[in-house]
Amino acid sequence: MTDPWVPGSDEPRIPQIVDAILRIADMDFETSIHPSSRRDEIDAIIMGINAMASELQSTYSTLDRRVSERTRLLEAARDRMEELAYTDPLTNLANRSALMGEIEEMLEDLEDNDSAPFLMLLDLDAFKSINDTHGHAVGDKVLRQLAERLRNCVRTEDVVARLGGDEFAILVRMPEHSATSVGRRIVAAMNEDMVIDDIHLSPGASLGIVRATSAHTGDGLVLEADTAMYVAKRSGSEKVVEFEPFMLFERREKAEMLADLRQALGTEQFFPAYQAVISLDDERIVGAEALVRWQRAGYGLVRPDEFLPTAEASGMVGALTEYMLEKALEDVKKWRASNLVDGGFRVHLNVTSRELHDLRFADVVRNALRKHGLPSSVLALEITENRLMSGDNLHRYTLLALQKMGVEVFIDDFGTGYSSISYLRQLPVTGAKIDKSFIDDVALDPKQEALLRAISDLITACELKCIVEGVETVEQSKKLKAMGFTTVQGFLYARPMDAAEFEKTLLRRC
Repeated sequence: MTDPWVPGSDEPRIPQIVDAILRIADMDFETSIHPSSRRDEIDAIIMGINAMASELQSTYSTLDRRVSERTRLLEAARDRMEELAYTDPLTNLANRSALMGEIEEMLEDLEDNDSAPFLMLLDLDAFKSINDTHGHAVGDKVLRQLAERLRNCVRTEDVVARLGGDEFAILVRMPEHSATSVGRRIVAAMNEDMVIDDIHLSPGASLGIVRATSAHTGDGLVLEADTAMYVAKRSGSEKVVEFEPFMLFERREKAEMLADLRQALGTEQFFPAYQAVISLDDERIVGAEALVRWQRAGYGLVRPDEFLPTAEASGMVGALTEYMLEKALEDVKKWRASNLVDGGFRVHLNVTSRELHDLRFADVVRNALRKHGLPSSVLALEITENRLMSGDNLHRYTLLALQKMGVEVFIDDFGTGYSSISYLRQLPVTGAKIDKSFIDDVALDPKQEALLRAISDLITACELKCIVEGVETVEQSKKLKAMGFTTVQGFLYARPMDAAEFEKTLLRRC
């Protein structure tokens, strides 16, 4: 049968077409022609996925930016922490950790050539006095200014570090013949006067130098430079010292001595040796200087100049002074009770700047006198001239307290420091002991006699008592008596002796 809908059919059959149309009209389109939603759902899913992907991309970008920012902040914090870990906060110089790292790296890359690596350690000579006198705020400003001077003394590639307190280090590479001259230039820069808060200061410095070799460790290099620096610090004139191996032996000796000093304190190893103070008029004993002696176990008698610097540097000298005060007053009490000495007898005891800076020292003296039932007139304290020069408030407070108590204070080794009329007039002291160096040639040299007269006139003008120490010959004694001096001390009359021998001397003179 021919399809009536296909073009080209022979005979379109109208009746069949009408019937077909009528049949279609009778159909239920709600059930028979239901539109599919599948494409709409897929579109919706695709659109949702696209929207989700866009949101995820935005979130990822935000997270990526945040991670990058956090990473940058963490790296900056790490860099800052590393900087703080290797930088001295006060001066912004490298610190000890940074210096040791540089030393280790330098030792690993050590090469033999004309330009050798040197480590220099520098310590200030008068920084403690500056801190004690003017306060830590001024001290901090001094350290910052000195740090800047150090930077200006070396090249940018050299390492300048603060090791703590008033100790600095410089790690440099240079020809060997230049090291000492560079060290001297650095010390000269440190010695230049500075003005801090309208205060003129000159802290001074000592410097030790050591050349690094392949045999060194980092700690060993620092130890040798530190040893040389302390040798320079003890030197009266040479403030730049290159390390020599024998210095380590001396350092070990001092370490052993310090250990023995700590064990000996409070034992009978320490005792006073008394040297008589003589009246020139009748050669009567009017007093005695109590000089500390140490009978070191296993070594015998040790000279004071061998152990006192170690005791003072270690902070032990205060306890040693208190021990000597007790022993000397104990002996004087016994001699007074035995009528070996009269009421005018005074025992002289040496003290240091450290004691005068201790606000409780005057109370220590007062309590010791009360404990032994002695008047203050039996005691005189001596301190060397250069240690009194600061004349700071702590010194003055202690001196005034001692003066009010009735304890006399003498300036020891007078004339060897920085004497001035105003200095003598202002300090609350009782007298001065003229140093031995001024009388060595007084019987032979007219100039020496003139100088001694000038010093005597200065002391007299300030209304101070005077003792001349170091008298060793009869000629010196006669000359001093002719010049009007009344009180002397020296080997001509008596050498230092222990308490038992001094007591025998007193008995012979009774």
